[in-house]
Amino acid sequence: MDAALTGLAGTTVGAMAGFAGAWLAQRGQLRQQREQRAYEERVRWLDDKKGLYRDLLIATNGWHDSLVSIWRDEDDGRLSETRGNAYKWGVEASLIASEPVRTAIEDLQGRFFAAQLVVLRRTPTTGRPPLEAVEEGLALLEAALRAELSDPLRPDVHRRSSRPWGVQRALLRGRAPHAVERA
Repeated sequence: MDAALTGLAGTTVGAMAGFAGAWLAQRGQLRQQREQRAYEERVRWLDDKKGLYRDLLIATNGWHDSLVSIWRDEDDGRLSETRGNAYKWGVEASLIASEPVRTAIEDLQGRFFAAQLVVLRRTPTTGRPPLEAVEEGLALLEAALRAELSDPLRPDVHRRSSRPWGVQRALLRGRAPHAVERA
């Protein structure tokens, strides 16, 4: 009888250990699936934001270029279009962006409106060129966008130069960055 009880106890302990092992394996597998879904969702959001932020940067640089052309007396007549386009993309981006990006967008829009008044009124400037603050705001916005889009867990994200494109472009042309001269 003792052997039968010992066998029953061993079988019971073995069954409980098997059940516990299966439960732990299933729990680990569910956690891994949740993490995988969360990662895929984060990557999808980053991919969606990348296109939106690209369009925002293109639109804001278009607004800047329209103001530069007016300042140089080479008006192309597209200020209203480029400003509206930049404002539209700014609103769309601010709906899904993080707080630092929303702050950078609002700051840049304020800088644009202040510079636009100077450019359109042909107000003489003795200090800083009228669009220097806008170019600084563009660099801040680009930095905020890059920070939001960077995901250290994502292997296909590559770091670009720390200089904003406007500064690189100006250096390539052989002139000082932020120097907007009136023709």
